[in-house]
Amino acid sequence: MTEVKKQPSERLAFDEEGFRMSTPNEIAEYKAKRLKADSIADLGSGIGVQALNFAKASGRVVAVENNRRRLEECRRNAETMGITNMEFIEGDATDAAVAEKLGDVEVIHSDPSRMKRGTGWIFDDLSPNPLAISRIYRQENKSFDVPAFMQPSLLPEGWELEYISLQGELKRLSVYTGGLRKFEKSALSLPSGNRVLYNSDIQRKVEQAQRPGKWLYDLDGSILHSGLLPEFLDKNGGLELLYQDRQKTILTGEKFVTDPFIVRSYSVVDSSQSMDGVKKKLIERRASKVVLRYSLDPSRYYEERRNIERGLEGSATVYIFRFKDRYYLADKVETQG
Repeated sequence: MTEVKKQPSERLAFDEEGFRMSTPNEIAEYKAKRLKADSIADLGSGIGVQALNFAKASGRVVAVENNRRRLEECRRNAETMGITNMEFIEGDATDAAVAEKLGDVEVIHSDPSRMKRGTGWIFDDLSPNPLAISRIYRQENKSFDVPAFMQPSLLPEGWELEYISLQGELKRLSVYTGGLRKFEKSALSLPSGNRVLYNSDIQRKVEQAQRPGKWLYDLDGSILHSGLLPEFLDKNGGLELLYQDRQKTILTGEKFVTDPFIVRSYSVVDSSQSMDGVKKKLIERRASKVVLRYSLDPSRYYEERRNIERGLEGSATVYIFRFKDRYYLADKVETQG
């Protein structure tokens, strides 16, 4: 999936690394509305994208950052935007002395920096460590942004889990404690604001389709990683799971369906048992380019695609899926919204 690119504001002061680690503005705006409070602290504020959005929605905002240059960038950004309800503290958020300086802020928020050291994310990869923040700060109302692919089993019991995607790309897992909790677990699609909620009464086992229907769909990664596929299918009757791995979820159905969590839609136009048959049908469809949507070693992707495209002289782009050793040719369906 193509990565959603953040666009810097012309008025924003930042260094390249600080901007890379900053929160996309659409997510920052959403979090500011959800965490609106009389007072809020942003621990590890970086260049201040999230803290600046907090300042637009909340009362007193305290930005804590141990990198002096980024804290100064945060301060300059607040001055540039005419924001006057922010305070700035240089220091380690896990230092008890820093926690004392905050006073009785109502909400604690932290989007820690990440440095992966192993094959999977653990709390020690995050700075400041949310578990340390939970121990040091007495406030009940806390929110942390942790890696979207972090194993839920590592998270303390009782934290709300909110998987947030932006334009179909899973960007983060936000967790909430205390009075900030609204749901047990959900997937949120931005910018639409649509949400799928966990439902303990729904059958968790999902049956796989025996063959593709007339339509194929790429599903938003937040549904896959939140484990909320049963809820999504219950909401969208007639859709079935065709294929799922750690990277993607493909659904199928006989009726055309639109939903904010459907990232791309395809119309199945033909099929073949062999690759020779596929190439003949591509010529018939006047194709020039193919996009391979089946599992393939990444190192072989472009070589295989070039082999299939060799000799094609048309102008169309065709998407090729494979299911149970049969190839399916599909056209991408352009949808609005």
